[in-house]
Amino acid sequence: MFVKRGESYHTVPLTQVQPRRFDRSWKTVLEQHGSNPAIYAADGSVLRNFCDIESERAAWREKLAAFGTGDCVLSALGNDPSFPALILASWDKGLIVTPVEPGLPGGQLDGILELTKAQGLISADGVFRFRQEPIAWQHPRPDMLKLTSGTTGTPRAIRVRETHLFADCRNICTTMGIAQKDVNYGVIPFSHSYGFSNLVTPLLFQGTRLVCATDPMPRAIHDGLHHSGATVFPGTPALFQAVGSLADAIELHSVRLCISAGAPLTPEISRQFYGKYGLKIHSFYGSSECGGIAYDRTDETELPSGFAGRPMDGVKVLRIENDRIAVEGENVADGYFPHSEAAILNGERFVPGDIIEWSDSGMRLIGRVTDVVNVAGKKVHPSIVEEHLRKLSGVIEAVVFGIPSAVRNEDLVAYVRCSPAISRQALENHCHNGLSSWQIPREFRILSEMPVNTRGKINRADLAKSHLQSRAKHGR
Repeated sequence: MFVKRGESYHTVPLTQVQPRRFDRSWKTVLEQHGSNPAIYAADGSVLRNFCDIESERAAWREKLAAFGTGDCVLSALGNDPSFPALILASWDKGLIVTPVEPGLPGGQLDGILELTKAQGLISADGVFRFRQEPIAWQHPRPDMLKLTSGTTGTPRAIRVRETHLFADCRNICTTMGIAQKDVNYGVIPFSHSYGFSNLVTPLLFQGTRLVCATDPMPRAIHDGLHHSGATVFPGTPALFQAVGSLADAIELHSVRLCISAGAPLTPEISRQFYGKYGLKIHSFYGSSECGGIAYDRTDETELPSGFAGRPMDGVKVLRIENDRIAVEGENVADGYFPHSEAAILNGERFVPGDIIEWSDSGMRLIGRVTDVVNVAGKKVHPSIVEEHLRKLSGVIEAVVFGIPSAVRNEDLVAYVRCSPAISRQALENHCHNGLSSWQIPREFRILSEMPVNTRGKINRADLAKSHLQSRAKHGR
């Protein structure tokens, strides 16, 4: 920003003229709730009050003294109670934060360091400094880099400013009805876009209290929800399925709101969880490029797989060609790095790769553009076959993907999790009753658990690759 002094103009850092939005909201939170508990352990014990976070913020600034404005630091703290203070302190110093999972394999961490040209790494073992030149960012400089991957799987970053994160947090709190009095149960990773926006930023925005949970086992999550007094449980379909499958589970009296994101929620998982705890799971559809897009505000417990509800407050969703959507709003990030794809993300509009079905009730995700399978010249989206498989009683979960075929271009493969009474032949017979012959998978594999990646998601491209590797290993 330029400020006039006499007849000349001087460049003034934007943070001096226009304080960050989270700074202003955090100041109000401190004034109103300073000595009150802010962060809890899973057993309900208090780890930080709000004043403790502010003191820790100052301590982090001292630890980050060696870094300068525009430096990038990787934060690998995990779901640590010091994470919110680190974020505030990093922004105080004008640093660009890149949240990553702790304990990344060396090769993966090296790739992230090369991509971001990071000057530092912050982990439970300390603060480490790297001697490399920071990226010469064109205006506007990001405040955070969110790591993601493109259609080719090549790592890339999303350039995000604090204003985007603030807008997304505001949209989430108003749309979902998350208030200061709530307690968020934080078991999904803070380093992921979903965890950061639903768990960390509401604490800074309005003082919504936070549970730092580090044990992802179903029994530990159940007990933590019970003992911590959590009122809001953001999770993934896999977590809800696991907690819903527990034997001898007790009612979760304090929990009032369950939110599922990261993958389409199936009716079977929703039905199972509701039957066990009497709690409806609300689907949340979002993306790292813009945060929240749509949310299921209804009380309906019987909804089709992939139902995402209506656009969130503060978000404009436009229907475009080929059953795609475009997202507009203050939450949309500036773009990708190192290679810009302005047609997909340009700071004003984001076009997800999802295929959307619209109805009077809202949006429903039926797949991704890149997942379409070409079987002998006929195109089918795997979600069509998956939905049909889930209609067979005893089928819990189904994932379908394509693999290369010498005679049909591609063949369909189905991974199915089901009751022991279901056989491969039963699955194939069911497909013959309702699907065209070319839509029937050539291979069925019955699994006890679905393979997911480190983000708890099922990636069809990864499944196809590992399936082909398994076939080659066994000489098939």
